[in-house]
Amino acid sequence: MAQQQREAGRLAERARIARDLHDTLAQELSGSRMLLQAAERDWDRRPDIARRQVRSVTGALGEHLAQTRGIIDDLTPPLLARDGLEAALRDLCARTGAVAGSPGITFRTEYEPCPLRTDQAVALLRVTQGALANACEHARARHVRVTLTYGDAGSAAIEVLDDGVGFSPTALQPPGTGRGFGLAAARDRLGVFGGTLTIDSTPGQGTRVRATLQAKDRIPVGAR
Repeated sequence: MAQQQREAGRLAERARIARDLHDTLAQELSGSRMLLQAAERDWDRRPDIARRQVRSVTGALGEHLAQTRGIIDDLTPPLLARDGLEAALRDLCARTGAVAGSPGITFRTEYEPCPLRTDQAVALLRVTQGALANACEHARARHVRVTLTYGDAGSAAIEVLDDGVGFSPTALQPPGTGRGFGLAAARDRLGVFGGTLTIDSTPGQGTRVRATLQAKDRIPVGAR
């Protein structure tokens, strides 16, 4: 029984690391690759723009390094640890929207903020990061709206709504083949806290991804 418990713990840790790598480095490196591809196309015809894109990648690589250190340091982003989930989400939306070719991204909050436990906040941030990456890379959206909502019953939710091409949720790829892995990993990440992930999408009518946590152990405003 002890050996089985150790094996279960090892597999759970591997799954956790896989989710974190997918939701951090894989997404960020994909965005940097897109920038470099754009720079290559513009290098001869619009060298100033190409150089600006290369400089953006250089700056992003610094973020990748910081995220790698964050994975090592228990996967807590420094901005989230210092300023909370709302600040981390605003920063994520701003950085994602600044990449050339990205849709316009807006962020808002609803109801009175109440900070989550750090591990719960990290889960919502990573799920949002994955949903934004899908909207930018697959949806061909012109606009994405991200909403952080605090509920009266001690819940918190993130909604990522895009006006892109949409898709059929029943036709997703199986885990391990790209987008399907990201959604499965997001469900697993939220499931650790009893949370849920719902996806509403129809071809040609955009996509709504909603991640919800019943944050019974929320920290009151001002508490540490």
